[in-house]
Amino acid sequence: MRIAAAALLLLVCSPAVATGQAPGYRVEIAPDAQEEVVYSWARERCEEWDLPDAPLRAFRDDKGEVVAFASHYRNRPLIGADLATIRKSCAVSFQARNSPDPSQFSDMSWIAATWTANGRDVFALLHDEYHADRHAGACRFKDGMSCWYNVVTAAHSNDGGMSFSAEPRQLVAAPTFKQDVGQGRHRGFFNPSNIIERGGAWYALIATTGGEGQKGGVCIFRSTKIDDPTAWRAFDGSDYTVRAVDPYREDTTQAKPCQPLKVLPTTVGSITKHEASGLYLAIFHLGPDASQGISGGRVAYSWSADLMRWSPLQTLIVHPTMWSKNCADRTRYAYGSVADPASPSRNFETTGNEAFLFMTKMRVADCKVGPDRDLVRIKVRIVKDTP
Repeated sequence: MRIAAAALLLLVCSPAVATGQAPGYRVEIAPDAQEEVVYSWARERCEEWDLPDAPLRAFRDDKGEVVAFASHYRNRPLIGADLATIRKSCAVSFQARNSPDPSQFSDMSWIAATWTANGRDVFALLHDEYHADRHAGACRFKDGMSCWYNVVTAAHSNDGGMSFSAEPRQLVAAPTFKQDVGQGRHRGFFNPSNIIERGGAWYALIATTGGEGQKGGVCIFRSTKIDDPTAWRAFDGSDYTVRAVDPYREDTTQAKPCQPLKVLPTTVGSITKHEASGLYLAIFHLGPDASQGISGGRVAYSWSADLMRWSPLQTLIVHPTMWSKNCADRTRYAYGSVADPASPSRNFETTGNEAFLFMTKMRVADCKVGPDRDLVRIKVRIVKDTP
């Protein structure tokens, strides 16, 4: 996933079309806020590639502790009394099998979203990468991007997130074609947002590069049974009818595409519900944008009343992101997500007027980003606009 967000920035090339209504609220860095280190790679890493490589996902377990994930494909939790004191555990909660068989969907996997009602039984969405360039004879290209195939599967834990099982693999989102189709670009469904409960159902936003009849963009998925991984359905433009079809085990000729949502430009770092307004806040890390006069990148946000219609993007922070091409950069940022330590939600689904923006801070050397990355946070506040 360390290159997933960079690749997915290219998903939508056309200008965003605004369909949401102006919410009357803005997000800004809190006065006198300072960037704080949550996890230091230099001091706390368990191995060289033990680094924050996905947006933060957190929940309170049945013992009252906070368990969070923002890890690499060898998924290790951060655990603490609250979001301010979480510290890295070297125990691995989940790791895929490095399988050369793409039909197993178990090459490299990231815990991308979690949700729990009781803090013990935890349901997760996995971002599953198959890198055919790493497996002999599986790709006709040599570079990772050209050989990258991606799906989203489900996993569950019965011990508060200390260990997860993903067997048998259950598809939540997948292309209707096998990994050897369309090589030469990254393909599939990527980077689920966190899971949000609304009206007795559960929702997540998942990006796709499209192909073979599927448009690229960000699709919304819903489950009416969070404990049943087969219950997830994507929105087809009218209703939630799109079931993931396994291209290795099923006939995909009648499979339907999901309908990408307007406005959302790329993978969603997080969705939280603002308690005062009842609106949903989505966070994005974006690359350079000449139309905005932004050369290095930015953190942007959008509002929605229903998770379907989103307001035009607004800028929260301008800073170099992982898509910056400026070799003078000393640091770059990615994987922004918002979480409020005081949220009454066990899964930090709600946000008061103050919260934290969590990000991965990457150190740049010789114009390259390596494993030296920290998880940082900075306080933000939500302010009502005045006429």
